Amino acid sequence: MSTLNEIKEQMIVVGSVGEFTNALQQIATIHMVKLRDRVLASRPFVQLANEMLMELSGIRNGMTSADLLAIEQKGKRVKKGEKVAMPNPAKGAEAVIVISSNQGLIGPYNQEIIKKLRPLMEQKPNADYYVIGKKGQEFFKGKRVTVKSYPYQVPEDFTIETLHGLISLFDYYSQMTLLYSRYLNSAKREVVTVSIVSPHEDELILSERKGSGAYTFEPDIDQLIDGVSQKLRGALFQQQLFDARLAQNSSQMIGMKSASDNAVGLLADLRQEYNKARRKMIDKKIGEVFAGSALW
Repeated sequence: MSTLNEIKEQMIVVGSVGEFTNALQQIATIHMVKLRDRVLASRPFVQLANEMLMELSGIRNGMTSADLLAIEQKGKRVKKGEKVAMPNPAKGAEAVIVISSNQGLIGPYNQEIIKKLRPLMEQKPNADYYVIGKKGQEFFKGKRVTVKSYPYQVPEDFTIETLHGLISLFDYYSQMTLLYSRYLNSAKREVVTVSIVSPHEDELILSERKGSGAYTFEPDIDQLIDGVSQKLRGALFQQQLFDARLAQNSSQMIGMKSASDNAVGLLADLRQEYNKARRKMIDKKIGEVFAGSALW
């Protein structure tokens, strides 16, 4: 059985860990609440902008708004042999952007991303992998990873201008996939993969043209799409990065809350063990006093 001094030392350590995890929980909660309002407020705008870009691309490819609406409602996918137009395609060029965290102590956040990443690497062994976050970069430094990976640093406070170097890569790849953890609510998130070169266009089925578009474009639709597509995709990518940060904060909040609760429970057990050991020591001293009195 542990001595009183040993139990005291354990109580001090557990108490310090509990205070540390509780502080991390409070910080993560503040960051999450602050970022959540921003992400949820900007989601509708980014979604509508993405739908507008999809509609413009469909009109340029000879589809009407009614065609796009019917396709979106049916949720069909491209069938084999059907041609789908891609913006400035580069044959054989494919990239994957992985968003991880720069720190630990955030629960299973990074493990969930790596678990989803492994089968993706088997499907896309020849793709270029751009890795955001130190934890993801450490994974790609492992001896078992043989794909090409490029670390990319994103500061804590970033803007579209900060991401210009990465956004400019969109024009050099025919396929570009983003792997990140999407925030659903404070207790739930989901690791998803989305296309960011031609948003949602890979899900379109090209049909026969039923009529001319309902819009007139000046100077022309090609210049309009080329002028706004990169900015809209940049805004969508920035939104997804904020979404990943929000999911990271919620994961850290939940993880540190569990660690703090465990520390409180362990501290209560140690305190009970300390009281038992102290009572036994007192009983032993009293017994020694009575034994000495009997001898005298």
